[in-house]
Amino acid sequence: MRLQAQQQIELPRTVRVALLASAGSLALCAPIAALAQAAPAPAEDRAVVEADIIVTARRSDERLQDVPVSVQVVTGDKLSQLSITSADELGKLAPGLTLVNDNAATQVSLRGVSWRPGSGTPATPIYFNEVPFDPGNTVVSLFDIGQIEVLRGPQGTSRGAPSISGAVTIATKRPNLSEIGGYVQGFYASANHWDVQAAINVPIVKDVLAIRLATNIENSEGNRVYSVNSAIKPSIKDRSFRATVLFTPTDTVSILAMYQRRTTDKMFYNQVVGTGSPGAAASPVAFLGALGAIPANFNGPALTIGQRASVQDAPSIFKEQIDLLTVNASWEVFGQKLSYNFGRQFNRGPASFTTSDPLNMIPGFESYTSPSNVGLPAWSSHEVRLSSMPDSDRPFDYDIGWFSKHSQGTINFNAPTYLAGAFGGPTSLPGTVRTPNPAYVLNSSTNIAIGQVFDSFYGDVKFHIGPKTELTGGLAIVRDRVPVTLNITTFPALNNIGNLNVVRLGFPAAFQPLVTSCAVVGAFSGANIVASTAYPGTCDAVVAAGVGNATQSNNDKYTDALYNFSLSHKFTDDILVYATTGSSFRTGLPAINNPGLPANLVTPAPETAKSYEVGIKTSWGRALQINASVFQLDYKNQLTTFEGVQYWNTVSSRVARTSLAFYRNVDSQVRGFELEINAQPVRNLTLNATLAYSQIKSKGGLVPANPGDCAGTAPVTAANPINFCPSAAGQVLNQDAPFSATASGNYNIPITDSLEGYLRFNVAYKGNNPNYGNFSTAGVFRATPAYAIVDLYAGLSGGHSAWSLGVYAKNVFDKQAELARITPVNNVYSPYAVAPGGYDQVRTTLPRELGVTLRYAFGSK
Repeated sequence: MRLQAQQQIELPRTVRVALLASAGSLALCAPIAALAQAAPAPAEDRAVVEADIIVTARRSDERLQDVPVSVQVVTGDKLSQLSITSADELGKLAPGLTLVNDNAATQVSLRGVSWRPGSGTPATPIYFNEVPFDPGNTVVSLFDIGQIEVLRGPQGTSRGAPSISGAVTIATKRPNLSEIGGYVQGFYASANHWDVQAAINVPIVKDVLAIRLATNIENSEGNRVYSVNSAIKPSIKDRSFRATVLFTPTDTVSILAMYQRRTTDKMFYNQVVGTGSPGAAASPVAFLGALGAIPANFNGPALTIGQRASVQDAPSIFKEQIDLLTVNASWEVFGQKLSYNFGRQFNRGPASFTTSDPLNMIPGFESYTSPSNVGLPAWSSHEVRLSSMPDSDRPFDYDIGWFSKHSQGTINFNAPTYLAGAFGGPTSLPGTVRTPNPAYVLNSSTNIAIGQVFDSFYGDVKFHIGPKTELTGGLAIVRDRVPVTLNITTFPALNNIGNLNVVRLGFPAAFQPLVTSCAVVGAFSGANIVASTAYPGTCDAVVAAGVGNATQSNNDKYTDALYNFSLSHKFTDDILVYATTGSSFRTGLPAINNPGLPANLVTPAPETAKSYEVGIKTSWGRALQINASVFQLDYKNQLTTFEGVQYWNTVSSRVARTSLAFYRNVDSQVRGFELEINAQPVRNLTLNATLAYSQIKSKGGLVPANPGDCAGTAPVTAANPINFCPSAAGQVLNQDAPFSATASGNYNIPITDSLEGYLRFNVAYKGNNPNYGNFSTAGVFRATPAYAIVDLYAGLSGGHSAWSLGVYAKNVFDKQAELARITPVNNVYSPYAVAPGGYDQVRTTLPRELGVTLRYAFGSK
């Protein structure tokens, strides 16, 4: 049958060459096809390899189709073939998984459950060489990767970090102990996007000691959002270097050590959409007359999604240096395997500057906050495991272990507050004054000390009930302590009156037209009112610095027990059915980036969950695999993001909006399914399709809301610091679209014995999102339509995969789809707050990218 299939697609060489030339011409003229960087193995070998992929989902080497866990594998070769260098693009290959590398807006989602910085223990841990580092430091560039596994379902009793929705494991390439080798590859694409990767493998003592050095250098124009008010282009410069050493002094001892340094320099703008400010009519100001009408569009023009534009006067500047160290050691002794995994993370980045005026409410001047680390943050983890070695005479296998993670660091935020008078007198219109008067600037320094002391004691036992059935049971005891200290200090930018440490507030609203002396006003109001030297004829209120000082201290401690049970049965060697159930526990951090939040909203309750899943894995010869699963997650106190909710800031005494670090508890239920199909219908063609669906629905309760979102809500004041609305049972709480799917294919065109061409495609589909991550206007949730991103590739490879050359087109149809939206609070400068901003801040898909790729490899690669 295999020979017949091969004969059916065999073409004369002249026809094959003509077809390839036609395909290449079309790719170069239409720029919708591209070369991946290395040709795959011959078709017959590929079929065998894909059927026998080895995974470590259960912390031991097992054949993918034999593991009773929903696992999706992405190989390093696949990343190379599709020119993927950023973890953000993994969602193109694994539907239901969302990875976003976006500073404070970094996001990891799996099975509908999302995690963002500031929310506490990651909902979906990301393991880098078996170490669950901070996701914000692993959702970055991908280079010299061996294999990525997307594990779905409970992970709490087989890995140290608890998770109910799943985990992602990233393994870098290991040194080869016997053969020298290496590669260099790169691409150049639209918007000055270029990337170079290289690696060299050198055995130092054959079969005993080897070293592998790898690097990645990437430049791009980032998210390709440009400002209408700045000529500075966005940019990202990423430099990564990695050294890995493998030492095997005996057949039973192995030590693998990896050190990686990554430096990132980024300048970027926040994309906005909307009509721009509608302006404001003239209004009286104290006894000074009237404030002139604020003109429409003073902060920028009307902008659409497709324009990919910002109105900032200057970009945000982000600098980072992250060092990661991992050590994986094992010793096989007396039929057991003792393993030790160590991880250390060093954050050495300098201060960054993040714009606080994305709506451009102060035209001609950019306001920044400057977050930075105070000292060197400490982050380390240890894991010790004892596992049984395979033994056909023993009816069970076991794993027991201890995992510990300690982290501690202090982040400093310096943020100015511009008081009335900072940008001119009472009649000054936006843009008239572009340099703030320091007499009306109040500085705020926020120090946030965050730590975590986490320990997990876990164990699993696998009972082999006959040759076809397996029962697994696991238990974990977790202990978590989260010390957090917040200290906010306010002080004036300039001492204004003699040597007093005071700051002017500017233009008190209590002034009346008949008052002729600032002293009279002070006598009536009981406040310290003085004549303004900056703006003759006006008066200022004076307050001592430190009025806005605030402190917060948390040292929450939690303990819980987790379980996991799995039953699987192989009806035949090609059909496996399994059922699992498990529990999870996750702590949330206090709302650390929401100063002045009401005390009862600072710390959310811990999240607990139970999982139920049934799945089937089938193989139909070497040509077809079909895996499917259905699942349900029941959450108690699920940590849910409520970004952009208005609240009364007791520190600044004005309305603020909650940041990404504001999480509240909602009881909810997630139901969904996953389907994966891998097929090789003919010798030179492979096809893959994966579907994922997960919908989160509220079980009812109260959730934070904005004024007007429901009956009974009112403007936010000191007496009404925040509003709540009922979350009706059945309300959809997804951050991302519930349904997603991917489809990919590879077709090889043999030309000679050592030269072939290929055509590849990848389609990533996102379904309709009915409530757009809880974004609403006046209580009406916004829905987003479905969309698809199509990537095409074409090229040549030769020398038995030693080299390849080609072209590619990502997002062929230039689909611009919204991925996230918030309405920034308009309070950067109070005198202009009477005029609405007129913009929403959005994040969208990247535009079309056309590129050329080249790769050369030798030896062990």
